[in-house]
Amino acid sequence: MNIQTISIVVPTKGCVNKCKFCVSCMHENKYENTFDEFQITKRIKWAIMNGINTCIITGTGEALQNYHFLGRLADIFRKMDHPFPNVELQTSGVMLNAFEDKIAAKTGRPYAGYYNVGILKELGVNTISLSVSDIFDSENNAKIIGMNEKLKFKIVAICKFIRDNHFNLRLSLNMTNVYNDKSPELILNLCRILGANQITFRKLYHGDDNSSQTQWVKANACKDSKITEINQYIAGVPQEFGGQKGHGAPLYRLPFGPMAYSIEGMSTVVDDNCMNKESFDVLKYVVLRENGKLYSQWDDEGSLIF
Repeated sequence: MNIQTISIVVPTKGCVNKCKFCVSCMHENKYENTFDEFQITKRIKWAIMNGINTCIITGTGEALQNYHFLGRLADIFRKMDHPFPNVELQTSGVMLNAFEDKIAAKTGRPYAGYYNVGILKELGVNTISLSVSDIFDSENNAKIIGMNEKLKFKIVAICKFIRDNHFNLRLSLNMTNVYNDKSPELILNLCRILGANQITFRKLYHGDDNSSQTQWVKANACKDSKITEINQYIAGVPQEFGGQKGHGAPLYRLPFGPMAYSIEGMSTVVDDNCMNKESFDVLKYVVLRENGKLYSQWDDEGSLIF
C-alpha cells in the first residue's frame, strides 16, 4: 500500500476557533485525552516501515492548545532519532506568535520568548501549513475562522513571522466564495508577495447532513468553475479539450493523484480530496488519533488499521 503521510492528531478540549466549515464539527469525537508512549511509538514504527517520511501535526482543535502533548511527542521523536525527515504543522495561525517576556542572561536585555516556536523546533517542524479562508482580507479571514478577538492577526504579519523563524510557508487556501471574482494571476501574485513557498488550493468538503457546517459550505464554497480556471491557468488545457499552455512547470505527481507545479517560484497543488474518500490502492494519509490508534479515515471507526 502506498501511503503519503501520517497525521498525528493532538487532543484538545474543543477548539479556540469556530470555523464555519470545520470538518471536525461534522462528526462526534469520542476519544479520550490520553498519552500512551508505547502505543504511539508502535504506530510511528509501523508508519516508518511502510515508507512514510512525512508527519503532519494537526488536530480537531489547534495543535498548539496542547503544549504538554507536543512536548511528550517531541520526546518520542528524539528517542527515535527524529524518524520523519519532513514534519509539518497545520494551523490557522493563532497562538503561533505567543510569547513570554524574558531577560537575556548575557546582556540583561528583555526579549520575547516565543515558546510555541520553541516546541515546533524541538519537534523538527519544517513547514507551517497556514489555513487561510480569505487571503485578501485579514478581518474577514478571522470572521470565517471564528477567531477569538485576542488571537486575531494580520495575514501579512503572521506570514512574515513564519518566514523570519525559518519555517517553510505553505498557504492552504480554503476555497470560499471570496475567490470567485479573483483571477488566478491575482491570487498567485498575492501568495508570492506574502512569501509562500508552497500553495494548496483546498476545495471545501461537506457531508450529506443538515449540519450548520454543511449548509455554510453549500452556500459559501468557491464555484467549481473557478477552481477549474485556477487549475487550467497553472497546468494548462489538454489538446483534446482545445489545448492551452499552462503558466506552471510540472514537478511531480503526488501519490493520491494531483500534480504539483512550479509557478513564480512556488509549488502549487489543487486538492479536491481532503477527506481521502476516493483512493483505495493509494492512501493520502493515515491518522494517529487521540486514542493512540491508527486509522485510514478521519470519521469512520471501521477504518481502524490497528
